[in-house]
Amino acid sequence: MIETSNLKGAAAKGLFWSAMDRFGGQGIQFVFGILITRILLPADYGLVGMILIFWAVGQALVDSGFGSALIWKKNPTPADYSTVFYFNVGISLILYLIFYFLAPIIAGFYDEPKLIGLIRILCLNFILLSFGLIQQVVLQKKVDFKLLSFVNVASSLVAGIVALYMALKGFGPWAIVVQILAKSFVTSLLLWIFNRWKPVFIFDWLSLKELFGYGSKLTAAGLIYTIFQYLYLNIIGKLFPVASLGFYTRASQLQDFPVKTLGSVFNRVAFPVFSAIRDDNERLKNAVRKTLRTMVFFNFPMLLGLIAVADPLIEVVLTEKWLPASNYFKLLCLVGLFYSFQVVNGEILKTKGRLDWVLKLEITSKTVMIISILVTWRWGITAIILGQMFTALISVLIGSYYVWKIIGYSLWQQIKDVFTYFALAGSMYLLMIFISRFIENPLFSLLAMTISGAVFYFAAAWILKLEEIQEAKKILKG
Repeated sequence: MIETSNLKGAAAKGLFWSAMDRFGGQGIQFVFGILITRILLPADYGLVGMILIFWAVGQALVDSGFGSALIWKKNPTPADYSTVFYFNVGISLILYLIFYFLAPIIAGFYDEPKLIGLIRILCLNFILLSFGLIQQVVLQKKVDFKLLSFVNVASSLVAGIVALYMALKGFGPWAIVVQILAKSFVTSLLLWIFNRWKPVFIFDWLSLKELFGYGSKLTAAGLIYTIFQYLYLNIIGKLFPVASLGFYTRASQLQDFPVKTLGSVFNRVAFPVFSAIRDDNERLKNAVRKTLRTMVFFNFPMLLGLIAVADPLIEVVLTEKWLPASNYFKLLCLVGLFYSFQVVNGEILKTKGRLDWVLKLEITSKTVMIISILVTWRWGITAIILGQMFTALISVLIGSYYVWKIIGYSLWQQIKDVFTYFALAGSMYLLMIFISRFIENPLFSLLAMTISGAVFYFAAAWILKLEEIQEAKKILKG
């Protein structure tokens, strides 16, 4: 439990180590992912992309929202933690058996026999994951991300080395599957070695029922989000060639790394911090505004910069064979501009216990998603991504309306709070595009645009004395 008297210090320290965790661990995965991508074929990524939805749904069900419920609950007991731990492990075993027997049916749907083995091995991740979930919750509850940072960096390094070796030896899509499994195995193993929490031999049905009251709606919302998030992969895999799915999958992963990594740095700290002050609306609103501004300060220039350098970035980093993914990547980065608002709005609804609104938000936005897919699929993958953008906009509009009703922080106020950063990031983008016209070599173009864009943005922020420069310094000092 966080001491509210030391909330700023705990939040700053938590953000520092959360950033080290996310950008360290995920950064290592990203680098190894690039190396593996240069070896594998787009069709290999297409095969794995077809089954990621089942892996993601299983992971959501293993946790079932109980982790968030434990973080939200004030002063959870040892029985609470142990009960959820045993539930996680039991559900993971049941889910693995279900997907083991469903594997031939799923493979038949795609007419890809190779998927049978891939599904049966990949879904072992449910069991490996279940042993580390509560260990992570215990540390997140205390906003202690130092150990998590070490564990995730180490596990990412081990998993990356194993996967790269398998890719070099010609194992194709199996390299990606084994990377996921190795990451979960090493993470859980190290948490059990270095974290002091151990379960007691108690399973309390009343505790489970109480936590389920909070976690059930969160689980339903999470499942809806996960299923529909990966629905794009399944639709593209069914309607378009496997290689096209590979291009979309890699573009999505390339966009996910900066967007979701930055988002997770903040939301893993924001939820326990917001929960500690959830009864003080004025204090909570100020914390929310600061969180949104800081997220956007980093997120907008990062995404607009990636759009500017997309072509040389993909050619230099992934090789020329992946250039068809460039246009998908640019559009997905535009979708990512909405993500900061979605994260902050979602954390407020969770913090205030309005999980009924979280569920309504997911149902409404995913209904819009289905309609957009039905309208756009005839015109190809680009049109489908434009539908994603429209869905993200609707999600932000609805989520911001709910937040306004809860703490009086309207969408218009949110836009005013972040407009300066958008204007700066937009100016940076124009400068980068201007510079690209004078350099033909992809590597030199990438370096020149990246350096000039970063120098311009942060120099302008310093000249304007933006508050987020000081906040960034505090976070870096830990």
